[in-house]
Amino acid sequence: MDGYFTPSFLARCAALAMILEVSGTPKPGNVDRDHDYAGTRYEDFLASAVGVYPVLEKACREGGIGSLILEASGESVRWQGGGNTHFGAYILLFPLLKAAMLGPPDRLRENAIDIVKETTVEDAVDFYRAFSVVDVRMKRPQDLGEAERALDVSSESAIDELRKRGITLYGVMQASSKNDMIAREWVDGFRRSFKAADKIFTKRRAGTMNDAIVLSYLELLAEEPDTFIVKKYDMDKALYVQGLAIDVLERRMTLRELSHRLYIEKINPGSTADLIIAGLFIALLNGMKV
Repeated sequence: MDGYFTPSFLARCAALAMILEVSGTPKPGNVDRDHDYAGTRYEDFLASAVGVYPVLEKACREGGIGSLILEASGESVRWQGGGNTHFGAYILLFPLLKAAMLGPPDRLRENAIDIVKETTVEDAVDFYRAFSVVDVRMKRPQDLGEAERALDVSSESAIDELRKRGITLYGVMQASSKNDMIAREWVDGFRRSFKAADKIFTKRRAGTMNDAIVLSYLELLAEEPDTFIVKKYDMDKALYVQGLAIDVLERRMTLRELSHRLYIEKINPGSTADLIIAGLFIALLNGMKV
């Protein structure tokens, strides 16, 4: 064994986390066992989780985080036609996979913090290249300054700017952390990922795996506006969804009513789902059983 865990075990935990997350039902606004979107189906997420397994295992042995995100994105779209299924999850999982190889679960967070700070400019370049592979499209803010526009992923000169300024992948996440909750995890030491893990583990002890996933997802959604919604629509829409999640927790609306409303309005809290994947991975490492 190269470390506390084997690469095979860690990769299986990561793939299982992705499969469990998409299987949680009902998961308002996101694809689950009962809900597909026109261009993305439940089966696309399953195919993606299985298809990227070799990259997950590789991450435990070698490879920069940026190149791993790029490679995983390519493998994902080779196995399914639903587009971006797990891009945000890769940003969280690859540092956690590498961190898990360095020691036991009680050092996972500390190791992950060190790993993301050691990323390079080439990691940032590969990360930017991965956007075009999975065709991630977001509403572009109108108030970007000249420096921000130059580094926007839609800019043709962005990669040259990264190299020119010597911006690492951690630097990219620092710059994005104000408006992106997945990037914020790198800067905040994976705070909400570990919070999600605690929620899931605790709820699993008292109930089913499905309930643990769905209720933890709902609580995270009620705590902070989902930045995937902000990027696709605006902050008002994200706050609207946060308020609806609070309504469910306070029993002013049912979970299925919320699920129906978000699917009708085509609002998907994708970043919150990514946090659930990271939380599931951490919980599995800590011994949680399905």
